[in-house]
Order: sequence, then structure tokens, then C-alpha cells
Amino acid sequence: MNRFQRRRFFSGIPPVRSIGLLVLMGFALFISFRIFTPPTRVIQILSAPDGSREARLINVFYHSEPGYKISVRRKKLWQTLFYLADYPQVPLAEREKEVLRWSADSKKLFFEVNGKRVWSYDFPAQSSRLK
Repeated sequence: MNRFQRRRFFSGIPPVRSIGLLVLMGFALFISFRIFTPPTRVIQILSAPDGSREARLINVFYHSEPGYKISVRRKKLWQTLFYLADYPQVPLAEREKEVLRWSADSKKLFFEVNGKRVWSYDFPAQSSRLK
């Protein structure tokens, strides 16, 4: 007498309906990720002079005004170092050049807007955060 049966997730549902339910759940998950991920535009990807790191400058559109996001990677994963929601010192219509620059020894990263230095980051000698 087998009174105890292990219940399965799709027990009693025909296979076609269970596949349809999985497809619907996957579509809902895809739409939710698209809603919560803001639109972005990659402005620049720049390698360090010694080739140890790469830096990426991205326009992120959380609101109508673009924000700036600077990420660095050493091997595979990108790590965000800086996020600037908006740069009000220069109006949006007058911003022509947003540029990342490395120092000659690859120890500093600079972010410039229209030739004015906005931000800089000095990398430590042994950075355990970027591994």
C-alpha cells in the first residue's frame, strides 16, 4: 500500500501546458530584467598603456539626463569605480567630449569633460579589489 507519494512541481498538468507555463515564466522574467535595466551607451573603452587593465566609460540614462559610469576590469569582470549622476557645470548641449585617459605609467585614470578634469583614480600598487 503506497499512500505517500512525492509531489512534483508539474504533477497532474499535461506536458504541453507545463511547457507553456515555463515559456510564460521565462518571458515574464525577461521583461522584468528589461524594465529594471536602464538604457546605456558605451562611449569609450580604453586599455592601459601597460596592458594590465581596461577602462570603460558609459552613458547611463536613469532619467532624461545622462549619467556617467566608469568601470575597470583586470581580467574578466567589470568593477564600477565611479558613477556621476549628472555633470551640471557644463550644460548638456555644450558637452562635446567625454574622455577617459590613462597616465603614462598606468597607475592613474582620468575622466575629462570638454578638456576639464572631473575625476581621477589612483590605483594602489597591489589591488586585491580588481582581481
